[in-house]
Amino acid sequence: MWKIKNTISEQTALLSIAQIIDATDRHNGVFLFSKSDAPLKKGQNIIGLNPVIKISDNTTVYGNRKITAEPLKIISDISATNRDTNLDIPLFAGYIGYDFKNKIEEENLFQNLKKDKFPDIYFCIYQYYLIYNNDSPEKIKIVKLDFPFNYKTIDLNEIFINKKRTRTENKQSYYQGTNLPKKQFCQGVEKIRQYVKSGDIYQANLTREIEGTTEYTPAEAALKLYNSNKIEFGVFARIENNYLISTSPERFIKVKQNKIISSPIKGTIARTDDEKQNEVNKTLLLNCDKNRPELAMIVDLMRNDMNRICETGSVEVKEFPILKELQNVYHLVANIEGNLTTDNFATIIKALFPGGSITGCPKIRACQIIEELEKIGRGPYTGSYGYYNFNGDMDFNILIRTLFYYAEKDEKGNNKFSFNVGGGITLKSDPVEEYEETIHKAKNIYDAMNIEEIWEERYCLTAK
Repeated sequence: MWKIKNTISEQTALLSIAQIIDATDRHNGVFLFSKSDAPLKKGQNIIGLNPVIKISDNTTVYGNRKITAEPLKIISDISATNRDTNLDIPLFAGYIGYDFKNKIEEENLFQNLKKDKFPDIYFCIYQYYLIYNNDSPEKIKIVKLDFPFNYKTIDLNEIFINKKRTRTENKQSYYQGTNLPKKQFCQGVEKIRQYVKSGDIYQANLTREIEGTTEYTPAEAALKLYNSNKIEFGVFARIENNYLISTSPERFIKVKQNKIISSPIKGTIARTDDEKQNEVNKTLLLNCDKNRPELAMIVDLMRNDMNRICETGSVEVKEFPILKELQNVYHLVANIEGNLTTDNFATIIKALFPGGSITGCPKIRACQIIEELEKIGRGPYTGSYGYYNFNGDMDFNILIRTLFYYAEKDEKGNNKFSFNVGGGITLKSDPVEEYEETIHKAKNIYDAMNIEEIWEERYCLTAK
């Protein structure tokens, strides 16, 4: 397996977010960003530029050559070959899509629904990584990787001297429909409630896909969404000719010095412009007899999953519940920690993926019910995007609040896009309230992309 050399330097320069997004677009890169209030002001931002090794489904491309290889195995092999406990710098960046679950579990458990516009799994090793913290954005760490084969290179100086600015002028996006309109979504909620009553599951995560077209370019859409919310686990990635733009607030797993943490989100209530109503909403969320038990069920599932790869007795719930404040909603969150018994990437992923907060429990039966009701694959949505370091540390989000921007155009020349919204369904779920929760979760994307007003997608957004 390839041994990859690295050179680390620092440069003092202040790159605008528009410059970063433009560079990411031009050089088939990724921008992993943290954008939040205290105590996350020191959130780390990572820019990967010029993918030299690309691992996608069962094909690995390096330079101008390719090999066929199982993706998790080749990632694990490359990481083992290049393991250096003193190197706290990125090696890989990429995602595992939700539909990759079909390849993790035994055959014939699932219908194997999938979406073809994005690979099931996609990881890259980039020629350059630029790293900076929010509290000192002008101090940029530059990681240059060198590979033992021929490959195309880029001139990094161009990134710093290019003054191109993406504009965020007021363009329009157009609603094209959803796979589960209100009536069908509510029927799906009721069906899950019946499965709970019959003892099949305790809860399941039901989502719906919203499609549209837009006049915005990928860079414009990324800048609009970057500015739409304060989140910790954002992504702008060019994946061949398509784009993934995530404003995720949820961490799937973080590994640091052999300790693993997972922070599932369960429970949502609207945040309005009325502060008195917000205080009422926060109290309702914290004391809700649906949301707290819902979070507790997923915490228990994650504890069980983590115990498969952690030292006996080391898995603990450190915080429960935490109230998370976002632009348009409040969430309940928990933190679960454990001490790993393995540093093998494939072993960790196979034990934990997909995240329980976006499946339900028990996980396999919940995934089967999801396929039955949603009827389409999810693609990267509710998978995980993140990075993996030379020293074995990693950080991966849950791909929610994520827009997929396609190279495909409509007859007017506008690009097509889609995004998904959903939530956990339990016995105490009210079908209409669950549908309206998806609207509140979609609000930031609707507003940022300036999507035309559709009554069924907007009717409950006025302050109550």
